[in-house]
Parts: sequence; C-alpha cells; structure tokens
Amino acid sequence: MLDGVRVLAWGARRAVKLGATLLERAGAEITFAQAKPDGGLGYDVIVVSSDVSSADDKRAIADLKAAGTCIVCDITAMGPQGSRAGTGWSDAQVQALGGLMDTTGFAQGEPVRIGVPFTEISAALYACSAIAAALRVRRVRGFAQNIDITLFGCAASALTTFLPAAFAQHTVGRVGNRHPACAPWNAYATSDGWILICTSTEEQWRKIRCAARVPQLDDPRFATLRERVRHVDELDALIETWTTTLTTAECSALCERIGLAAGPIVAVAGLSGEPNFRIRHAQAARRIDAEGIGGDTYRLIPVFGISPLTDRACGVTPETHAPTRADDEGPLAGIKVIEIGQYTTAPLVGKHLAALGAQVVKIEPPDGEVARSWTPGQAGTSYFFALNNTDKQTLSLDLKQEADRAYLRTLLADADVLVENLRPGALAKLGFDRQTLGELNPRLIYCSISGFGIASAYPARPAFDTVIQAMGGLMDLTRSDGEPVKLGASGADILGGQAALLAIVARLAEPERQRGAFVEISMQDVAAWCALFAAGNPEPDGIAVPCADGHVWLEGDALRDAAALAVCATQARCASLMRASAVAALADAGVRAVPVARVHELIEDGDFLADVLSVARDANGAFWPVLKVPYRLARTPARVRAVPGAPECGSVAMARAGLASAADSVACG
Repeated sequence: MLDGVRVLAWGARRAVKLGATLLERAGAEITFAQAKPDGGLGYDVIVVSSDVSSADDKRAIADLKAAGTCIVCDITAMGPQGSRAGTGWSDAQVQALGGLMDTTGFAQGEPVRIGVPFTEISAALYACSAIAAALRVRRVRGFAQNIDITLFGCAASALTTFLPAAFAQHTVGRVGNRHPACAPWNAYATSDGWILICTSTEEQWRKIRCAARVPQLDDPRFATLRERVRHVDELDALIETWTTTLTTAECSALCERIGLAAGPIVAVAGLSGEPNFRIRHAQAARRIDAEGIGGDTYRLIPVFGISPLTDRACGVTPETHAPTRADDEGPLAGIKVIEIGQYTTAPLVGKHLAALGAQVVKIEPPDGEVARSWTPGQAGTSYFFALNNTDKQTLSLDLKQEADRAYLRTLLADADVLVENLRPGALAKLGFDRQTLGELNPRLIYCSISGFGIASAYPARPAFDTVIQAMGGLMDLTRSDGEPVKLGASGADILGGQAALLAIVARLAEPERQRGAFVEISMQDVAAWCALFAAGNPEPDGIAVPCADGHVWLEGDALRDAAALAVCATQARCASLMRASAVAALADAGVRAVPVARVHELIEDGDFLADVLSVARDANGAFWPVLKVPYRLARTPARVRAVPGAPECGSVAMARAGLASAADSVACG
C-alpha cells in the first residue's frame, strides 16, 4: 500500500515507535534516528514528538515544519497551543487529565489507569491514518503538509459512551464492567470463574430472560431498557443466580448458541491457549509458550489483514478528484463510502472518512440503528449516535427485501469503500459476498470488522467491546484492587475502528489501485496486539491519591520522592485537600502531579473546549455537541460539521433515482 514511502521515526514517545511499526506493516520503509536528521532530505514523512524533545531538537523540528519539503507529523500530549502545551505529559497523566482514568474502575473504588498505554496507541493509529491521507494529497495535489496529533484529543474523543450524560448535565461516574446505557451488561460469577455477558437490544434481552428461566426477570421493573438500567443492581443479582449454576465454558457455549455476546476473562500470558488466538496466531502462540512475553512479541500480531477482493484486475483508474480544487478541501474529497454498521466500530470509521472529505452513506435498518434511541439525546436521537455519525448521509434499507438490495447494488457499483461490522457471513447471506462485490465493482475496498475474525474458533459468536476486552487481554492488565476491570471507554471497539481506518486510508493512498481489496479487522487481534505490547513494555508505576474532591495522579519518580511522601502519602492530609491544592502543594515540593478529571468537568476545561469539543447542526437546524478529530492536517483539515437527521427511507431514494417499480413493498422506519 505505502510501498516506496520513506519514513523517519525521530521521537521518544511510544506513539512514534508504534506508528513506525504500523507504517512498516502498510509497506513503508522505516528508519529510526536518535540524532536530528540533516534537513529531512530523502524522506517522505518524518514522525516526531516535540514535547519530549530537547531545546535543540525542538528548533530542528520547527525548521523541518517550516521547510515544507516533507510531511512532518508531530505527536504530542497537548498540541502546540493551550494552557498545557509543550509539557511532555505521560500516557497515564493524559488519561487522568482527559477523563479516561475516572471512567475506569468500580463505582465504589478509586480511578484506575488503563493497563495499556491507550492514548499513545490511539495516537499512533490516528497518526498513521493522517499520514496516509497526507500522502494521498501530496500525490494528487502536489504539496506536503504538517500534521499535529494530541494524546489529549485521543483520550477525550474516546469518551463517547460517557460524554452524553455530561451533555445532559448529569454527573458521570465509574461503572466497573457495566455499560452506562445498556443492561444486562457485566461480569457475572460462574461456578468456576467469571463470564462477561453483554446485551443491547430487546431481542437479546428476551433471549437471556428465556435462557435464564428466573421468574423475577419478568418483573415490570425490567420491561424496558431504560428501566433495566435504572434497576441494574437488582437485575445483575438475578442474572447471577443463573450464571452461578453453570461453568464458564457451559455459559459461554449457551450464550453463543442463542446469539449473545459472552466470553471469559483471558490473561495475557494465557493468550497462547485461547482457542481463537491460537488458530489465528500460531507463531505468536508458540513463542509465548517457549519464551514468555517479550518486548517485541506484539509485532507477530497483524492489526489488519489485506488481500485481493477478487483475482480480477481492473486496470489503472484515474483519480476522480480534480487537483484544481481548493487546497483546503478534505484529503479524501471525491471518495465514496458505504457504511453498514452500528454502535462504534464501523460508525467510527465512517465518521473519520467523512471528516476527511469523503461522501459517506450510512445504511440503517428500517427502524433505524438501535443506538439512535439511547438516552440522553434530543429530538428522538441520542447524543451517542450523533457523536459517532457526523457528516454522513443516512438511508434506511431493509436488506431482506430484493428492491432494497437492488438499490444497495447501485450504490456499491461506483463506491470506493464498503465498511461493515456485521456478524461474519451476514452480508454474504444477503447476496454480497466477496466474489459478488468484486464482480459488481472490481475497484472496491471492502472492509469487514468483526470480534474474532473470518477464520475463527467462534464462527457463530457475536461480540461486543467488553467481551473482546476480556478475551483479548486488556482486562487482565487493567485491575482495581487486583480485580480485572474493563476500560471505561469502549477501547476494543475504538482501537479496532482505528485499525480499519488506517488500512482503508493507506489503500486509498496507493498511486494506482488496479484491483479491489478485502480488509479484515479482528477486534480480538487488535486488543491482543495492544496487550502484548503493554505486557512486554511496561509503564512506570503510579497511584491515584484520594483528595477531598476526587483524586490526583502520581507516577514514576514522584512515588520515590521523599517530599512527595511528606505532602501526599498520608491519607488524612490528602483527604483534607482539594485536588488543586494538592497539586499546588506537590509542585511546591518539586513534584508534578495532575488532577484526575471527571468527565462532566471536561465541559469547562479550556483544552477540551479548544481541542476537542465543537458544535454542529442537523438537517432541521438544531445544534448538537460533537467532537473534533484528534489530528490536524495543516492545509487540508478534517472537519466535523453536521449531525444526520432521521434516515431517508429506501423507497423514497429509489423512487427519486427511478429504480423502484415496487417501492411500496419497502418498509419505512
């Protein structure tokens, strides 16, 4: 994909190293440098991290950016502006400042640092996507540009399940292994361990209620999703009276049989024995068995797989984008995308492709995507849905009806990208397998995102983020008082979507796309990649210290500093101080601490308001809070502008296109 692209990785942040690894996976030639390069000559891309660079290196980076001869991507904690700019905050400190830490952990426990360097990994993935987009711009329009990526933006933009409550002026708290908008969704005790079970629809609720055969589950308190979330303590206790009668394996098999997302918590060291991991990554499994987890074991796990869509070549296709258009037009202007997805993964991909300038058409079922109806929101649409679906056209199609499938075929015939996160094989059963798609459009990039991959030990098992976190090693590394707990953010969903975005944009950056491509993303693969990296490259120790109004975070040298211990190690003293006072007292003692921000406090945080939060309108002119993307391309910026309204009915669209002779047979949601 990026064959022939020369990349210099010159920066101390882990995101620089990880980004270089990902770009190498995409075909680029990578050089690592300790000393400053000689003007950057001979490189197409230079990846740096200026906030952890020396003064001399900062000047050299500024000169490289000013020269404009190559793409310079600068990965920093806070970006070039703002009250915290220029400081080399660590991943954990950004987790604290950006709200991630306070959403991770149990409701009655302390905030928990995510067990993988989430903001560094997220920044690496977004940086590579932005670099691929900038390479496409350079090829098509002839100029290079600078890119800024912020870890803080990556942290805050991952809070899409928590920010809706903050927008509605609610206090946001930790939920442990629960979901703030869905129930039942938790880790439940079995007769020999634990199992994660996740539901989000009324059909899934009906299935688990019937399987459990617990009479009290028929109580009116659990009749609707809103009521189940409201009475979640009682609900979880009743579910556990059922799961404790089964082994973890028995419960997993039963849930798979009835179509529920469920699975055990897998230790990172035990990944080699996890059936799906062993099938998909035999070499990595053998190395773990023989040598344990080394610093580079993660490199044996591909975060995406790419193969030809079909064997048919379509010849050299000229660019549809005209170079004479405005320079600040999005990098993917002229690209057409069809998205068939829900919740987070595929919608996240579509959101970013749209922000980068692509035309994205989102296909929803007749009643609309389930997440549209979650609360809170406005005008019948949830804030969660709005955050994940900005700048898309939405269309309602019933793909069980031939007329609607025919219309989808017309959309796909001239599309550049199809991205979906349906269960593996679901689209093929509707008549859209790879061969058919290749015959319909031999140039198509078809991206399939699933929990466990196409070749899987669990071909019938659905997957939600929490199950993948459990089965991919992320929960094993993220613990509260020794107990595994999921990332508060939908980490597996988000990282899986980011991997898909990178693969798609890198493919679009190719000079000549002579044939289509099939991009496969297994969320478990991505989670395991992150977990193995973290286990082989551990982060500094840290601690969340309780204060009168929350917590502050200390790590590394601060934990060994006698002055820090004198000021903050005594619980009574800490409990009497507000976070701001504790941070100031520690600063006077020469120790840097950061407050652990609550999600609802971000709404008044200057850096969040400047770097992350924006506002958009829907089709009716109503204003909505939305999130900017965490990367800035200097000359072709990614923009978030609009929130989609209700999906246009398929029959209306087909009638306008003159394609439906039996439009009245199509159901409208």
